Amino acid sequence: MINKLAFYLLTLVLVLHLGFSQRSKETNVDTSRVEPLSEEEIQELLDELDESFYILKDNYVDDINDLEIIKSGIKGLFKPLDPYTVFLEGSRKERLEMLTRGKYGGVGIQINTRRDTLIITGVMEDSPAYSEGLVIGDKIIMVDSTSTIGFTTKEVSALIKGEKGTEVTLGIYRPSTRRKYEYVLTRDQIIVKDVPYYGVDEDGIGYVRITKFSRYTARDFRVAMKSFSESDNLNGIVIDLRNNSGGLLRNALSILDNLVEKNTLLLSTRGRNKNSNSKKYARQNPIIDQDVPIAVLINKGSASASEIVAGTLQDLDRAVIMGEKSFGKGLVQSMFPINDSTKLKLTTAKYYTPSGRLIQKYDYLENGVLTDGLDKSDSTFYTLGGRKVKGGGGITPDITLSRNTIPPFVSGLWRQGLFLTFAATYVPSRDIQTPVVITNEIILDFKQFLEDYDFKYSEPGEKEFTRIKDIIAKSEDFEDRKSAKLFSKLFFWQKSPSDKLFGDLEKFYKHKKDNPFDSKENLKGIRNGLYREMSSVVTGLNKDRIKAALSYDNIYDDAKIVLLNANRYYDILSPEHDVLDTAEENSIIIDSENGE
Repeated sequence: MINKLAFYLLTLVLVLHLGFSQRSKETNVDTSRVEPLSEEEIQELLDELDESFYILKDNYVDDINDLEIIKSGIKGLFKPLDPYTVFLEGSRKERLEMLTRGKYGGVGIQINTRRDTLIITGVMEDSPAYSEGLVIGDKIIMVDSTSTIGFTTKEVSALIKGEKGTEVTLGIYRPSTRRKYEYVLTRDQIIVKDVPYYGVDEDGIGYVRITKFSRYTARDFRVAMKSFSESDNLNGIVIDLRNNSGGLLRNALSILDNLVEKNTLLLSTRGRNKNSNSKKYARQNPIIDQDVPIAVLINKGSASASEIVAGTLQDLDRAVIMGEKSFGKGLVQSMFPINDSTKLKLTTAKYYTPSGRLIQKYDYLENGVLTDGLDKSDSTFYTLGGRKVKGGGGITPDITLSRNTIPPFVSGLWRQGLFLTFAATYVPSRDIQTPVVITNEIILDFKQFLEDYDFKYSEPGEKEFTRIKDIIAKSEDFEDRKSAKLFSKLFFWQKSPSDKLFGDLEKFYKHKKDNPFDSKENLKGIRNGLYREMSSVVTGLNKDRIKAALSYDNIYDDAKIVLLNANRYYDILSPEHDVLDTAEENSIIIDSENGE
């Protein structure tokens, strides 16, 4: 076995040798308070801008794109501000409009790229794609008369989407039959499914996943809650908000309406404009009995509207929050249309949970404009029952948990989509039905599939090891370098810093990669991946992939344990358990794009 200390020191040497360094963030923002300009001063600056543009246009060495320059100037208005205040046009505007509308014209498929090939990873129920027989695992090779080779997922998605009632022709290659097919699909109005799965398991635990807060999220959540309330053996509810980056404020509040007593304070907002100052209360009686325990799952990808739901339920002692600390976005955006093709998304207010917490993290602005002191590390607030909670930096869970680490071998399989690639061919050929059972035979067949597929991946540190080995190999005078002496000390059992220097590391990596199926952790991850993807291929629906994943979700398992133990649940919600760190109606947005 390799000397671990030597391995870590070698990695450190590599980092230093390659000159890796982390640049600190810089800001040119004036942190002092600025008095508003007079109308005369504003007009003078506008005149300067106008004159500068025409001097640039008439004298710059090359031709300039007037439209590009002007739009860059507009975008520059928001550069000193927070990252959520932006000028929207094109695809970004369309994505946000899809959020507010909750629907689009399309065929109802989800796609992803696997080795330069577009593959269908999800099919929506009652969609044109589902009705016509497209299945998970199908490869899209043509859209109308356009080959998809070299196209990105976004580019192909744009080709497939269109007005309701229009037609689009998809050229499909189906791995299970090794044949090509042509489907002529009539686009329909596709309702975004931000509640892709809900259900009650054999232990009486209701589970609901929320991926985003768009127009119809609250409606679909209410359907789930009604279903749970009608269950004969409901013992608790898990609300999964992991990796939910936010969405519409109104829908977050409507979801809370189903869970807490009528007239309970849910949220308050404060801004410079009086219209931005408000208090939001529960508008109806809850669907779920107040004695039913609730667990909310969050992680660092849970932001904005997700944090409103989690933070409010925590402040009201209505749920146990479990997982990782959330992202920390406590700002409200409003939409302001400029014309038919452009809009402004502006931060207009901060939001505060019932205890008075502002959960915005203190990072991108150091001038206090968006942070009024409530997000400092020493700010302490109290839940309805008297528990201490902290303001700022996101929502700290009542129980901090991390998801089980995925081994590098299994992670590589997921990244390359090989579980789905295998399932798409294997399931139809063997006529596998639900419930899927992953047998030893399937494991062996998958192992053979990987050998034929020539699957490659990297272990942690392997790429760095290869790079430094190459650097040393190219250094003819390595024996005379200071690095040689250091390596000799690190690998004192070697006679000289030659090829033998790396012998133990090479053996280590070779052993790991030659026998991946001998690892219990790898086998568990492989069974999980096969179970999830084969389940979705059998039914053709993404919800079955989500349901299957819960069988291997350690955080979900821990949440069930808490919910099924009443003493444990109410002990967590007791005052002794402090939670400390160890426009139009639908135009108000609590959104975090790409984890911003």
